[in-house]
Amino acid sequence: MAFMGVLKARAALWLRDHRGAVPSIIAVLAVIVFWVVGAIGGAGFLAGASSPMAMLTGLYVGLAAVAVSIIIATLALNDLARRYSRSRARR
Repeated sequence: MAFMGVLKARAALWLRDHRGAVPSIIAVLAVIVFWVVGAIGGAGFLAGASSPMAMLTGLYVGLAAVAVSIIIATLALNDLARRYSRSRARR
């Protein structure tokens, strides 16, 4: 039980020292959740389309969402890699 307090303290210290990396970590996690939810429910959404135009619109919206998610993931991972390599170079 005493170790739980130590782990919480380490997490708090890490968050305080790496506060700038938190938005990039959240962005990567959000993209992962988006892809998992899309893989599970995306096909069901398109299968329930009432017309071909509705299906086409859904495909275009999905394509735009995928493109934006890839851009966000690339930028966030680039930021995290830059932060990690910079901190390793200082040591």
